[in-house]
Amino acid sequence: MIRIETDTIAYVEHEVAVLVRLLTATRPHNPQVVSLDRSAYLILYEVLHHRGPMGLQDLADRLQVDLSTLSRQVSAMEAKGLLQRHDAPNDSRIHLVAATQEGMLRFAAMRTARRDVYTEILDDWSEADRQRLADQLERLNEAIRQYKRRTAHGNPA
Repeated sequence: MIRIETDTIAYVEHEVAVLVRLLTATRPHNPQVVSLDRSAYLILYEVLHHRGPMGLQDLADRLQVDLSTLSRQVSAMEAKGLLQRHDAPNDSRIHLVAATQEGMLRFAAMRTARRDVYTEILDDWSEADRQRLADQLERLNEAIRQYKRRTAHGNPA
């Protein structure tokens, strides 16, 4: 029989696993935004947040995915009219991506739908509790990024 750990780390691990499952189950179901998957949403967020064409390598680094994976995702988004790829003005070896008008519109629709879901979920939370949650999620995400950097390419944690 497997012993179920009850320490704090085990508690965090379990709650994160439940969180990921619940988040997947509560994504917006609005037909106008359903076709924008999580990777496309995050790519558009980074490109739009950057406020201008963004290099593929820089984008891959920000999203912590390998360049070949990002390149496939960008190609799929280009085919859907969400992104457009350009060569950098001073170096044709560097590829830049920018959101199209359609990409901006679809991102805005998805962001609104996602905000509506979280507004309803957190309706009875105080603004201070919402801020604490956001701060702790940001801290967790940064700790995960640091862990990934330390363990990249087989380096020990």
